[in-house]
Amino acid sequence: MENKLINTGQNSIMDNFIETDDILKDMRQIIESSQKAAHQAVNMTLVQRNWMMGYRIASEELHGEKRAEYGTKIIKKLSQELSTEY
Repeated sequence: MENKLINTGQNSIMDNFIETDDILKDMRQIIESSQKAAHQAVNMTLVQRNWMMGYRIASEELHGEKRAEYGTKIIKKLSQELSTEY
């Protein structure tokens, strides 16, 4: 009895897998596809995190104005506080 992968349409790693007669080649493809998907997920999360942090800093500094006050120390203060925590 032959086992077949079921395409769920929700996982690009499984959707793009094509079994060959070379198990070593298949293992390499699975590992590389998984690593690529993991890197893409991490990168997307970091981009979203950084955008949200920038948005929050800008809203704090601007207070609804077009320009922030010069001399605000928010970034330095946040950097010190967050560096000790993370």
